[in-house]
Parts: sequence; structure tokens; C-alpha cells
Amino acid sequence: MVKRVALIIFLILFFGLGWRLFGVFRDSHWDGRHRLNLVLQVTPISLVSFDPGSQTINFLIIPDGTYIEAAEGYGPCRVEKIFSLGELEDQGRELLAKSLEVYFGLPVDGWLAAEKNWSENEAKNLLLFLIKEAWLKKETSNLSDWDLWRLWLMTNRTRGHKMEIINLAETTVSEEFTLPDGIQAKKVDEQRVSRVINHLFVDEAIRQENLAIGVMNASGQTGLAAQGEKLIANIGGRLVEVGDWSEEVTGCLIKTTPAAKETYTSQKLAKIFHCQIEPELGGGERWDLLIILGKDSW
Repeated sequence: MVKRVALIIFLILFFGLGWRLFGVFRDSHWDGRHRLNLVLQVTPISLVSFDPGSQTINFLIIPDGTYIEAAEGYGPCRVEKIFSLGELEDQGRELLAKSLEVYFGLPVDGWLAAEKNWSENEAKNLLLFLIKEAWLKKETSNLSDWDLWRLWLMTNRTRGHKMEIINLAETTVSEEFTLPDGIQAKKVDEQRVSRVINHLFVDEAIRQENLAIGVMNASGQTGLAAQGEKLIANIGGRLVEVGDWSEEVTGCLIKTTPAAKETYTSQKLAKIFHCQIEPELGGGERWDLLIILGKDSW
């Protein structure tokens, strides 16, 4: 009887631990092998990119007072105010991440947050602090414990010369302008900033696969394909066609050749744009991947 009870307790503990471990891996946002981009909700707002392949960590600092187009139709807004704007619907960090993703044209996989000012000589310490905060306060990040553990290891072993920091305030990308009420603000030259984004955030796995990609707008929303084009080009994709689809559709679909269905590029773009993948293309088309962006997709 005692052995039976002990066995039952062991099985409960074993399967309970297994379920918890499954949850940790299931909720992961990072495969640990390819580039990961995060918003740092600190002062000033920053973007950070981890590349395990080259063992580099790159930062883009967006100075306070920079006006960008907030997502979800909110319009122009100071970047440091977007979180508060989104909190009106309990979506502060989601709105901030989406706004930066669309405006700068790069995929944003998650965020780390804390009420903390930082300077460029504190980059490594800042990351270690934010990762520790995320372990202690789950609401400060959307990353899993498994993600955080791997980021902590990578950050710890990355040497200073492998960290690159670009502060937009110190480049020709950022320009000052005067609001109608006389307040000084900043804006970003979108063409110039694309070169910075491509330098810091290009995904070498996508560049090396070098698949021919088409992007079609099937949403009826002006400019959606152009936004998708910018993001794909910024991360190293090879665009061969951008245009409008013949009919409006809902959601997002990626049509691929059979050979391209399981590639990293198709899987990554499906995740970014929230697409279904269908291997419908034959060998005669000009695309390896055709992304059809419909209503309520990206």
C-alpha cells in the first residue's frame, strides 16, 4: 500500500513538472539560433537585437520627443507617450511594439520594461538588470523563463566590442522641428533610417536563403504592401514584386513552392505577418514566396 501511494505521488510530481516544462518551451518567443528583436521600455525607448550567429547585440536608441506614427490608427505621437496611450485599452506594450515594428520596418518579437534611465556605457548592465526584473516581475516582459535564461547567458558572454549602439539623436537620421505650439520635437527621415535598420537588424538566415518574395495587398487599405515590402527588405529579404491583389481577402496567406514551405524565411514571415502557409506555387512563377496581406492581418 505504501509503495502504491509513493508511486502515485511520484507520478503526480513527474507529470506536474513535465507539464510546467512543456509550458516554458511552448511559450517561448525565440528559437535561440536566429535574430531576436526586443523593445526596451526604458528612458529613452530603445530597440535591441540579439544575433546568436555572430554573437552580437545591437542597440537603437530613439530619443525622447521623437514623433512616430502610432499603430491602430492613433496617429502621430511622441514615442515615449505611446505606452500610456495604449494603456487606455490595457495594451500599452503591445501598441508600443507594433508602432515601432510598422514605423521602422522591422519585426519586434517582444519587450523588456522597467522604470530606468540609461546611458550608452551601461548597455550590458541594463540588459542584465531588465532580464532579472523580468524573472521577478512577469508583467515586465512577454518572454518565457527559457527565453530569459538564454538571453542572460548570451548577454553575459558578449564582450563590449560585440555590442553596437546607434543613438538616432547623434545621426543625420533624426531632425528637429517645431510644433504649432512652439514646442521643439524630433522626427525621423524614413529613407535614411532604413539604412540604419538594415545594418543593425538584418537576418542573415533570410539573406542567405535568398528566396524570391512577392507581396500583395488584398486588404483594400492603401500602403499595406509597401509597409510589408519595407520590413522584408530591412531584414534581408529579396523582393521581386509588390502590388495589389485582384480581390479583397481576410487574414494573411503565404503561397510557396513545395521546396520553400519549410524554409526559415517562410516560417519567419508567417510569424511576423500572422499568415497561413500553403504550398500552392508551381515551378513556373517568379516567386518562391507570395505573401497576400488581407484585412485584419498584420
